Amino acid sequence: MNRVYPRHAVNLDAGAFGRYLRLLADGELGEGEQLTAFEKAFAEHLGASACVAVASARAGFYLTLKALEIGGGGEVIMPAYTFPSMPAAVVAAGARPVFVDVDPETYNLDPALAREAASKRTRAIVAAHLFGRAADVESLSAICRENDIALLEDCAHSAGVKSGEGFVGTFGEAGFFSFGIGKNMPCFGGGAVTFSDRETAARVCKLVYSSPPPDHLKIHAKVLGALPPWLLTRRSVFPWTLYIAARVLSSMDSDVMDRSVEEPVEETTKFSLRSLGRMANIQAAVGLDQIVELTARNAKLAANGRRLAEAIRDVPTVKAPDIPPGELEHIYLYFRILVPEADRFRKEILRKGIDTQPDDMRNCAGLEAFSDYAAECPVAAGLPAKSIELPNNTSMTQSDVDYVAEAVRETAEKLSNAKPAGASS
Repeated sequence: MNRVYPRHAVNLDAGAFGRYLRLLADGELGEGEQLTAFEKAFAEHLGASACVAVASARAGFYLTLKALEIGGGGEVIMPAYTFPSMPAAVVAAGARPVFVDVDPETYNLDPALAREAASKRTRAIVAAHLFGRAADVESLSAICRENDIALLEDCAHSAGVKSGEGFVGTFGEAGFFSFGIGKNMPCFGGGAVTFSDRETAARVCKLVYSSPPPDHLKIHAKVLGALPPWLLTRRSVFPWTLYIAARVLSSMDSDVMDRSVEEPVEETTKFSLRSLGRMANIQAAVGLDQIVELTARNAKLAANGRRLAEAIRDVPTVKAPDIPPGELEHIYLYFRILVPEADRFRKEILRKGIDTQPDDMRNCAGLEAFSDYAAECPVAAGLPAKSIELPNNTSMTQSDVDYVAEAVRETAEKLSNAKPAGASS
């Protein structure tokens, strides 16, 4: 069962778990010297003025909004197509999210629409670099300069991604990074905020250190919770474990596997102040190793993604992601395609060994939780039902990528020739 690929692999090695055991023995899981070292190394790697390690990207986003005093009903322009925790943080900070539609090619914030939405009440624009694709930060930066507002970068999918000659997270006042288990730089969770201004960094740092230190039970849970997905998505293990489970569940029309790796929408639209705080020392220690590997890892992901996008771009019923000119402007961390019948497509391609994931982004402009800020965003509204994620990871060879491309082509052709679901004979 060689031609079987998990929807996503965990970018950790056994050394990360070894670090956990060593720091556990030394009593330095929660606090230690690795935190400061990581902040310095990550800022230097990206070319940022400063970095503050935080419990999560969403926590860092909220704390930065508070540090910049973006509240009191001030408006924050942000993409409608995003993870719901981002607008939830805006609301929690006392500001109003202004949802703007996304570019149909990049799925990032449309600068022309952002310009139209800017007003005297606008305090910031959020540029999300979605799925590893750099947003048009040059255009968004120009809008911010013209209106004397802050540019905030959501880099949760894009650590080490470039826009032109600079790394994302260094173009605005702040950039927010996530080191969760599914990211290109996983550190057993945690996050970081990069800053162009040291004074803002100092204010955020003060807020971070006013929170309690990392809870050891939660640290153990994060590390030990990462072990099963790390092991079960390995090339030698996945075909005989999760893939078999996925085939059985698919035959039963069950979405148990999807739900097991997704946060429920109703939870992501809530923002808990209990999630604020510091990154743990073990997370920073793993992060120091990850920085060393980041450029090579991103280059491999980008090369695989470009090859796959090129191979399927002429399939009539499949919309492949775009291919920007810069080699690291899209690392295809989450390789998303659009297909007419996502559920049927996923079930069919799974039979060919390709595990896929449904869309976990949402059109937040249409969610009930944000009904007070509803907006017409037709591109964002049409994406979640059609978007699926194909495998892309650093263990995949060119032959693997070509196999996935052929499976996409064959699946699309088969479904195009088949009767529509529910059609009578």
